[in-house]
Amino acid sequence: MDIRMPSINKVIITGNLVRDPETRILENGIHLAKMSIANNQRYRGRDGSWQEKTCYVTVIAWRKTAELVSEFCRKGSPVLVEGELTYSAWEDKDGNPRNRVEINARRVQFLEKRDSDQGQDRPAASRGGGRDGYDDYGPEPDPGSMPDDDIPF
Repeated sequence: MDIRMPSINKVIITGNLVRDPETRILENGIHLAKMSIANNQRYRGRDGSWQEKTCYVTVIAWRKTAELVSEFCRKGSPVLVEGELTYSAWEDKDGNPRNRVEINARRVQFLEKRDSDQGQDRPAASRGGGRDGYDDYGPEPDPGSMPDDDIPF
């Protein structure tokens, strides 16, 4: 019997934008936004005092998501990003091997409210412009609606 582990590549991370997103329109008309977020983690050190560690992550958004990111996000904006990790490797101009890991954003949720006079949350940016902040694959199922015998473990 051959049992294979499913290939899962899903990332959910929150953080604040380190700088304004870099946006551009490619030759084929597709919008692209590149942003860097800082994710802060707090933990207790060996001496019992609180420590803080910051992880900087590069996020790439495409199409409608990129348009909305460029419109609503600025340096310091808090966001929640859902997506998958992508890896790329190349040689720089001096022949040195280089590589990077980035998040390819499927969904970006803006975590701060608009100006108080509008009184509405900012929209979620989803690849393909999905509604209600979800991507083109439809809304997430309600966990309470799934019978226990359908749980795969």
